[in-house]
Amino acid sequence: MQVITTITQKGQVTIPKIMRDIVGLHPNGRVRVVGDQDKVVLMPQRNFLEMIPFMNAPKGKNALKAREYMAKHYRRV
Repeated sequence: MQVITTITQKGQVTIPKIMRDIVGLHPNGRVRVVGDQDKVVLMPQRNFLEMIPFMNAPKGKNALKAREYMAKHYRRV
């Protein structure tokens, strides 16, 4: 399915309701934005831990080790 929408002066885009319903996006939900030379893709982001592989860790740190630590020591809600 394809839908055309408008980009505001602030660079914001409204995701049409039919598309939000199809992929399960809700108010205050998060999306991952992936860009390429000729496209932009929005993907639902279910929880913070799913984003770890896409983040750059500070120099000398390992994001995957941090994720393992968080998974062991923090409870999911």
